[in-house]
Amino acid sequence: MGWIIAGAVVAVILILLMTSVKVRFDYSDPGELRLIISWLFVTLVRIPAKTKKQKRRDKKAEKDVKSSAKAAAELEKSEEPGGGRTANPQTLNESKSAEQNKPQKTQKSQKTERGKSGKSPKSDKPKSQKLTLSDIFALVKLVWDSLGKPLKRLLKATRVIGFRLDISVGGDDAADAAIKFGKTNIAAGAALAFLDGCFTLKDPKFNVTCNFQSEETRTECGFTARLTVIAALAFLFCVAGRLIRNYMSRKDAAAAVDKLRK
Repeated sequence: MGWIIAGAVVAVILILLMTSVKVRFDYSDPGELRLIISWLFVTLVRIPAKTKKQKRRDKKAEKDVKSSAKAAAELEKSEEPGGGRTANPQTLNESKSAEQNKPQKTQKSQKTERGKSGKSPKSDKPKSQKLTLSDIFALVKLVWDSLGKPLKRLLKATRVIGFRLDISVGGDDAADAAIKFGKTNIAAGAALAFLDGCFTLKDPKFNVTCNFQSEETRTECGFTARLTVIAALAFLFCVAGRLIRNYMSRKDAAAAVDKLRK
């Protein structure tokens, strides 16, 4: 019975490791963004795009809050002279005498503490060491050497499905629109080639058109990315191992890290 339970637990863990974190991204002009990050049936991050109506509602709500705060402050000021109570002279004299005695006690206590210690509290603080240019270079090299190859593997393990890029190029006149169309087409092709080298793209599509009847350029982009949990964990363990190994083998990086700790 124990072997069956252990096998079931191992099977569940393997299934969870083989599941993927899903990222859904959509963007369209003017500034409409949608981002959803989910794992299994749980939505981890959701960023819906705010519409113009929502922005107007937010502005109205801020104005209402400010006006209510001003009204409350005015009411408090108007109620202060009429609602206050006169204090007894005995209590006022007692409070004054107590306030006069407080600084004397604090000064005496400070003198006794300085007499016992013999040093001011500022002298006990250790002097901080500043990082030099060589220390910064050593830290950057340490991070890059530890992160470079694992990051490339992680990006290549990310599958991007349904990548689409639609750009409608406009201009002031036909000649301007044609020139912008040529530049945008070259830039979009280069960007797609770069993304294909970094990620695993499946059936990418991009379409660049020239709209002679519009002066604005509109862009629409969307994709769905998937990354397995086991690939993400392998990335973290690999980076941690390389970071520890590089830290132990490089004295300049270790000295820079020690300065940061101090």
